[in-house]
Amino acid sequence: MGTDAAARPEAGPKTVLVADGDPLIRESARAALAGAGLAVQMAADGPAALEALGTGGPGLVLLDIDLPGLSGLEVLRRTRDGGGGAPGCPVVLLAGGAARDLVEGAFALGIDDYLLKPFATGDLVHRTLITLARSAYKQQARRTMDALRASTRRISAAIRETNDPYLMVDLADSGLGRAFGAGCVWLYTFDDERAPLLDTFWHQDGGSGFQRPPADRSRELADELWSKGTVLTGGRDAEEDHGAHPRLLEWVKGPGAQAGAVAPLGHGGGAFGLVWIVKAGNAAAWTQPETALLQHVAGNLAHGLIQGHLITAQQQVVERLQELDTAKSNFVATVNHELRTPITSITGYLDLVLEGAGGPVPDGAVRMLEIVVRNSTRLRELIEDLLTLSRMDFDDAVRRSEPVRISRLLDAVAAALAPVAPGKEVSLVCDGGADLSVDGDAKKLEQVLTNIVSNAVKFTPAGGEVRMDIEQETAEDGSVWAAVRVSDTGIGIPPEDLPNLFTRFFRASNALTIQGTGLGLAIAKGVVQQHGGEMSVDSAVGRGTTFSIRLPVMEDSGGLLDSLRSDGHAAG
Repeated sequence: MGTDAAARPEAGPKTVLVADGDPLIRESARAALAGAGLAVQMAADGPAALEALGTGGPGLVLLDIDLPGLSGLEVLRRTRDGGGGAPGCPVVLLAGGAARDLVEGAFALGIDDYLLKPFATGDLVHRTLITLARSAYKQQARRTMDALRASTRRISAAIRETNDPYLMVDLADSGLGRAFGAGCVWLYTFDDERAPLLDTFWHQDGGSGFQRPPADRSRELADELWSKGTVLTGGRDAEEDHGAHPRLLEWVKGPGAQAGAVAPLGHGGGAFGLVWIVKAGNAAAWTQPETALLQHVAGNLAHGLIQGHLITAQQQVVERLQELDTAKSNFVATVNHELRTPITSITGYLDLVLEGAGGPVPDGAVRMLEIVVRNSTRLRELIEDLLTLSRMDFDDAVRRSEPVRISRLLDAVAAALAPVAPGKEVSLVCDGGADLSVDGDAKKLEQVLTNIVSNAVKFTPAGGEVRMDIEQETAEDGSVWAAVRVSDTGIGIPPEDLPNLFTRFFRASNALTIQGTGLGLAIAKGVVQQHGGEMSVDSAVGRGTTFSIRLPVMEDSGGLLDSLRSDGHAAG
């Protein structure tokens, strides 16, 4: 390789590599560049040039297109393809008259300028200095943009780390102002349900004098920018012509103001705010990369404001619900003390009066007192049902959990209603069937079955039958369920009433003459759901009704439960 070792100083920011096969050209170039204060490194052929580029890289290369050993274009191609050398090093191509046609293709490979041989050394020095200056400017601009990107990434990350809309805006205002070297930043939102109403202003070093646009023009401007997906810029050296907004400079007018940018805040179908940034002092015009970064931060801020607004609204709803829950608990306590206690006293004294404790009671008065007793009992039952519903709403989980044998639960319900059914001439049949156990609250489950069976007896005419039975069912996923069915031959339920049957205070249209609160089935279904089960009904007018309850069976439904239930209690 023919490298001139005598003229090979340490490569540096202002070192120029002269790669040319003609020693006279190399020497004249060296002398001229050295006279301009530049360090010079020289290479006589292509391999030497490639090696020199791979040793740290000079600040600029004067590259002969017809280098011996490896053409200048091939050296350039290998350098740009990452095969060695400094891919960002500026290149001035030296081409003879015969190679003029290759110069255009060399620009595609990344040359910065070219000189045709023969050339004057003064021209060579001038082109070299100009190219070095352009390269330094590009590198500085690149470093500035890298720093700006890092700053805007930090702003976006900080916005994403909080749910407080006011903190988001504070971070965006000060962050954008410092990142872009702005004199002031103004951020505000319109009256929009998607985001909180904000109006914030940040200025550097106590600066002021920002002139705000009229409110109607702000909304108009935001909608236009959002629909176009762009950022509006204006200033002394603006890159775009914004004839549609000739008053932009007037709006951003302030002491030393040079260039302004406006980005919309929006989501989905429209904008809900604007971000204004005004550069001050000797700030240059807004560049396309700068506006793209501003637009990116504005997008993250808009998303954060919407999310933060929703979360804040949800927190307010939760707080309000907690207040209502406390009020409900206080109400339940009041009902428990202020209503149930007097009703108990009333029914107690009525019983004493009917028993003659206060003296003989005429037959007509007895009938009236019996009506009072019935309605007092009804009122007490209604209060009890309301209290039960309130407790269910407060806690949807089963607090007490124990193994409950369903067959013995049915036996207990049948025994409790045995005196009632014969009085109505209704047969009550209990078929224990499958010996299954579930995990739950025995008292609550007994309340459910008692409610359903007593309703069946109540709505079944004389000579009818109420049947209780248990079956084991296996679901598609392999889980085992206890299916409890209570069937009657009663009056049935109209089909139009079935969808509302488990609604609170609802009563079937053909059952209004029979006393009831309309809460029993709602309570029953709620208890079944608390146990992870399902409840359904099948009915036809005049043919009867069947209520079905499905509860998940415990894994151990056999001998262990026999030992646990050996005491003979109905529900364990």
